Amino acid sequence: MSINRQAYNAIKAVVGDRYISEDPAVMEGYRSGPAGYENGTGYERVMTVLPHAVCLPKNTEEISKVVKICARYDVPYVPYSTGFYGPRTHCHVENELIIDLKRTNQFEYDEKHFYFDVGSGVTLAACQQEALNKGAYSVIGGGGAQCSAICNLIGDGWSPLSHRIGLPHRRILGTELVLPEGDVVKMGSLAVMDDPFWGEGPGPDLRGLLRGFTGLRGCLGIVSKMAIKTLPFQPEKLEPSGIAPNTALALPPRVRWFNFLMPSKKEQVEAMYEIGHAEIAAALTKVPKFWRAIAKAEDKEEFWKLWLVENEESLRNFFIVRVLVVGYTSQEDFDYQVRVLNDIMTELGGTQTRTKPSDESWIKNADSAGMWLMCGSYVSVDYIIESLTQATQHGETYAELKRKYTPPLMPDFGDPGWFQGFEMGHQGYSEFLIYWDHREDIKGVDQFYVDTSKMNIKHRYYTSLLGPHQPLFLTGPMYGPNYHTWLLKVKEEFDPQWISHPPVPLAHDEFVNRAPWMQEIKDWEVPDELPMRKW
Repeated sequence: MSINRQAYNAIKAVVGDRYISEDPAVMEGYRSGPAGYENGTGYERVMTVLPHAVCLPKNTEEISKVVKICARYDVPYVPYSTGFYGPRTHCHVENELIIDLKRTNQFEYDEKHFYFDVGSGVTLAACQQEALNKGAYSVIGGGGAQCSAICNLIGDGWSPLSHRIGLPHRRILGTELVLPEGDVVKMGSLAVMDDPFWGEGPGPDLRGLLRGFTGLRGCLGIVSKMAIKTLPFQPEKLEPSGIAPNTALALPPRVRWFNFLMPSKKEQVEAMYEIGHAEIAAALTKVPKFWRAIAKAEDKEEFWKLWLVENEESLRNFFIVRVLVVGYTSQEDFDYQVRVLNDIMTELGGTQTRTKPSDESWIKNADSAGMWLMCGSYVSVDYIIESLTQATQHGETYAELKRKYTPPLMPDFGDPGWFQGFEMGHQGYSEFLIYWDHREDIKGVDQFYVDTSKMNIKHRYYTSLLGPHQPLFLTGPMYGPNYHTWLLKVKEEFDPQWISHPPVPLAHDEFVNRAPWMQEIKDWEVPDELPMRKW
């Protein structure tokens, strides 16, 4: 079998001979793995396949034409930009087309109104550097600056900088969305004019089709263009320093990181509340101890030498708060924030510790693509955005459950993961990362991933990883309640053929059905036949 020849030739007429291929060697370039985010899981091995063909449209018009051809000839497709989200962004059914968006590289920056207008092929690195050149800045998520800017606005896309800048869905302005049958929806001010300066008004709006806290991974269409809000920064340059791979940004006098060692977790959390209440700082986060080992290590071997001297006792008494202060308007602004910060830390018993006068992890995120590979594979098994109280409890529950699955998971001595404040303390964030060697038996990795959903339900944690990231018939009845029925109704309405990245959003349900090792933990009700088209 292959893609319908009439469809293939019609797509070739749209994008040109140079920008379509079914060469097996080219298709290998779109294989999921071999290492990185969520690679090396059973999900990857069971669910991902190579595409039969790939095309590269250059703009919204060409994307719309390609999608209409797919709808006419019943060709399943996957929208794809950089592929750094791992197996969930790759093909899941045979004879599928990848619509690679790298050529949608339109790029404009409105200096007066502080926003980008970009295509899906533009990376965060390009956006952040242009913003810094113009006295502005944005957020680069933990996936790294090599990722698509639009992908980080329609899925995840936060960092410690979200303490002040806020969450990404608030910065989505005028947007173009190609629906699964090829129609183009223009959102925000683009619905009534050619200027993308405005997102939407108060209340529900169409941006809810794009994402919740996380996104739907392309199962409701393709975002081809978006205006993205930026915010003012300070005027001095951040100079690159070092030699790859040991590079960093040297910080000017009005930009500085501070580390404080707190007496206990109680004071660590209270410091985050107080810093948010005082409305100071540009970034704010807890530092897991293994991050420090990663930062110090030159390679995997050195990481393990540093890490395996730790134990549960040394981690139990390690409470770091890391704060970035930026003097946005003046040196006086910077000095004021530092005085308030020191007052808060003095009152709570925090002790300032040494830290480098540079940044390598958050302003441009040059290290994200490789720094997590101590074991070969990794994934954020869950993250929540809720109250700061809940976020700081969430990781401890995860750490306890993880003991059951270590090994194959990396020993982390009960570390409760990463947490921080968002939006000046109005929200809390917790993220729990896991690591494993993909060359070993990884059944426990897949089981832990699903077992965490049960744990969230038991403890009434709100989780961001709903939708396509967990079995929909496990989480759906318990959240909303029955949010899965609404999601599937929306999918059927917009994509009745199930051609846009099938079988998402039921992909994890399908994985659990196919993987024999998942049957032992499958104890929730599932229909005999999942309500989706079979390819």
